[in-house]
Amino acid sequence: MARNLGVTTETAKRMILDAGAIYINYDEVDERILGATREGSTFVVEQDVREIEVDGLRGPTKGFRRVIEEHVRLTVNLLEMSAENVSLALIGSSITSDGTFDVIKRSLDMSDITYIKNVAIVADYTDDSGEPVIIIIKNALMDGEFSLEFTDKEEGSVELQFTGHFDPAGDLDESPFEIRFPLAV
Repeated sequence: MARNLGVTTETAKRMILDAGAIYINYDEVDERILGATREGSTFVVEQDVREIEVDGLRGPTKGFRRVIEEHVRLTVNLLEMSAENVSLALIGSSITSDGTFDVIKRSLDMSDITYIKNVAIVADYTDDSGEPVIIIIKNALMDGEFSLEFTDKEEGSVELQFTGHFDPAGDLDESPFEIRFPLAV
């Protein structure tokens, strides 16, 4: 008797491999790779789904659920430090030059915040198309803690948590992310 594993002849063609690359403003004129990472990245969609209670229903009922709230995040463990990357991690900051150094200063005035058009992770996919899987977080801000540790015999890295934001100028019923899978060949 064969074991039930869930493995089919298509399984090897449907896997996402390795850590992928992180892009800032993917598919835009100012697209750039964020840099080297360590220990991968994590994409999370946190959702609060409410069950609509109706007198007489005995339990969860098809069609009686709605998404109340959604938080979309991409957490990146960045190894590659540059003034541009550190400034990106500190919302409301800007870079100037004093002739010797790039100087990062930060304003806590929320009106100075510039949202990133998008942050994307582009990862290898094992299908025959040769195209990657792409996850795009829209209207992103790095809104997690910024902590850079300096330790002997180690490289400094920082965990960046990018959160997608709904755009009031667009469709407020559209989630601030998209996932692109290659078309089956």
